[in-house]
Amino acid sequence: MAVKKNISLIFLLLLFMVSCGNKQSETFDDQVSLVGSDVLSFPLDETTYYESKAIFQFENEGREYLFFQNERKKGKPRILIFDIEKGNVSKTVPLYEEGPNGIPAILGGWTENMNYFFITTDSYFCCIVDDKGNIIQKIKIWDWDEKDARTFFTEYCTSAFTSYYCSPAILRDSLLYFNQYFVGYPHKPEDWKNVSMFVYSNLNTGKMSKTELTYPSIFSENEIMRNKSYDPEFGYAYTGKDVVVSLRQYDSILVSSDFKHARAYNAKSRYFPSIRPTLYNAYKDLLVWVQEEYLKPRYLHLLYDKYREVFYRFALMPYQFPKGKLSTGDPSGQEFSIVILNKNYEIIGETRFPGNTFNYRMYFIGKKGLYLSLNNLENPNFDEDKLQFQCFTLQENK
Repeated sequence: MAVKKNISLIFLLLLFMVSCGNKQSETFDDQVSLVGSDVLSFPLDETTYYESKAIFQFENEGREYLFFQNERKKGKPRILIFDIEKGNVSKTVPLYEEGPNGIPAILGGWTENMNYFFITTDSYFCCIVDDKGNIIQKIKIWDWDEKDARTFFTEYCTSAFTSYYCSPAILRDSLLYFNQYFVGYPHKPEDWKNVSMFVYSNLNTGKMSKTELTYPSIFSENEIMRNKSYDPEFGYAYTGKDVVVSLRQYDSILVSSDFKHARAYNAKSRYFPSIRPTLYNAYKDLLVWVQEEYLKPRYLHLLYDKYREVFYRFALMPYQFPKGKLSTGDPSGQEFSIVILNKNYEIIGETRFPGNTFNYRMYFIGKKGLYLSLNNLENPNFDEDKLQFQCFTLQENK
């Protein structure tokens, strides 16, 4: 009996040690962390708004540049190309709203060189423009029937290339891919398996087609027109081989190399419980609805760092708007974390950031590291006349 009792005690002790070990590994055993270093600053003139509609880093002839699309809130829509090394504007590209090169309802943009730019719009087409703002090509994304608004977005919907939700342009074999969020609303649970997450335009023929990559079966309830709805938005990254998707209310990321089949990988933040999509009530007062949505933990951007072959997944903490601050305003003050995954889609770390320093909507990846915007209204050093970023580098934890 004594022997059995001792064996039982040893077994319980081992279980306790394993349990403690697992708990430590989930909370403290990060292989890497993001550590702040240099601050990058660009001066802005009186016609440039500090928060861009779209911002991406790119290289051209061995130099590193920043694509920055100016908002309408200050000055006119245009693209600014910043020289990252010199810290100044290298080129300005006008975006016309009227005339033969007019682009109505400009949304996001993207470039891979200094001469041609993709511009998305809140209309039924997107454009390719040159560095003078001339429209080189128009791409029709969806059909607009003025007589029957119900035909909107039944097959295709508008898309935006913008860093706000980390939606870069994917150009592969003359095919330009667009994300698709609000197609076919309202849905029944079985409908999601037929909704393409991406469509593409053949730049040679101008023809639009759907991909076979559809939403996962995680939406379990019926949507109701103008009443109950899901948030189907997602961020995504492209490695040159794989497209990697991050839904706002799903712990796993989805990886596809053929825009047809997908593999799921755990990419859950340690800072909030497991989450899955839930319906929101579209009938609620706007202010109440926004408050409730910000109280939900959710994921936002997903970035691929090609220089270090890692992924950064942004996780937003529940946020309560302070008294006296409109919930339709900027949620400066909201804390967030960044989950770090290696090239095999394994979590190797997570770093949490304060809400009163960084603007999680503005960021880019450069040769030196991940740059997070310091243009947060609650940052004591906030300056609307400067575009400021702090560089974060990966540090191995020993």
